[in-house]
Amino acid sequence: MKFNKTIEDSPTLQFAEAVNRRRQRGEEILSLGLGEPDFATPEILTDALAKAAAMPSSSRYSSPLGLPSLRQKISDDLVRRCGLPCRMDNVVITPGTKAALQLVLMALLQPGDEVVFITPAYVSYEPQIYIAEQKAVVKTVDLSHTDYTLSMERLAQVVSPRTKAIILNTPHNPTGTMLPKPLLCDIYDLARNNNAYIISDEIYERLVFSEMSHFSIGSCESEVENVITVGGFGKSMAVTGWRVGYCVVSKSLLPKINKLQQHINTNTATVLQQALDLAWPLPTSHLELYNATMRDRVAMYKQFLAANPILRGSNPQGGFFSFLNIGNTGLNSIDFTTRLVARTGVAATAGRAFSPLWDDHVRLSLAVDSKILAEAFCRMSDFIISLKQC
Repeated sequence: MKFNKTIEDSPTLQFAEAVNRRRQRGEEILSLGLGEPDFATPEILTDALAKAAAMPSSSRYSSPLGLPSLRQKISDDLVRRCGLPCRMDNVVITPGTKAALQLVLMALLQPGDEVVFITPAYVSYEPQIYIAEQKAVVKTVDLSHTDYTLSMERLAQVVSPRTKAIILNTPHNPTGTMLPKPLLCDIYDLARNNNAYIISDEIYERLVFSEMSHFSIGSCESEVENVITVGGFGKSMAVTGWRVGYCVVSKSLLPKINKLQQHINTNTATVLQQALDLAWPLPTSHLELYNATMRDRVAMYKQFLAANPILRGSNPQGGFFSFLNIGNTGLNSIDFTTRLVARTGVAATAGRAFSPLWDDHVRLSLAVDSKILAEAFCRMSDFIISLKQC
């Protein structure tokens, strides 16, 4: 295939490899980079995986759509917790949430179709759009640079009858902010009036540590039609390496997804599907503790901002991340992160990875041990002081 110029190595995965190389050289690195939970995988899942591996069927193919029993459980859970109007026949299990996004985009897009997403954005959205359709037209809408909110007026200016899909992500990577229910309802109406799909990336929906509650935009529909909900288990169950996700799609779109799955992935690893199936209902007690811990870490982050008035940043409400405005330092995000890791051993992700227009920001992951986070903030404060003295 001909690669669009936006299809490059994943900046966040490149970041992780660079951090690992420095550690292998014996350097002390405090990484505030990748979004992986720092809690252990719940024991019920690891036990279930061992049981699944002993089942003869675990090393065989499953249906390309996924194990029927697990699809039913996912569907029932989304109806109960999120109010989605889905049935088992709307659920496809995929090798990770990223694969779900890719299959959906491939099933939807035709040459010239417009796709709208909000920046700063998850690094794979734009490459995945062009992998799905080289002649797609990408349009973006910036969050506010001051309070990281989304302007409905600006979104409405970009969405048109030519828009095939709007990609949403809440809780949001990289800012940690959440879209409120009234705004999501307005976005649903905007999409419906323009006959556009909404692809709702809800991978962080169980990691909410603010006063807000997660609202799944798919619950605006009485049956699954124009909202495609994408989710997975890697973040909330600390099994990022298992690569098990899902999408909830209309019955009219399901046959296309099924064909793509058959020819690209065949099926999601049977043993991992069986492990999740055996472990159901999935545990939640660890999430209550972890979200409480994340509230404490957000408080540490806010103390760090208060101690360094040259900096500003987002107010994280869910997920793993905060987005730090370093514009007043006079450095762009690449220079800032390069100097920061060289002088202090603290690794952060350059904002440019999430959009060229956000080169005055860096992303910080709060999904690290609180003692490490406190030390990282101390070192960063010293670094900021050194910049003032230059």
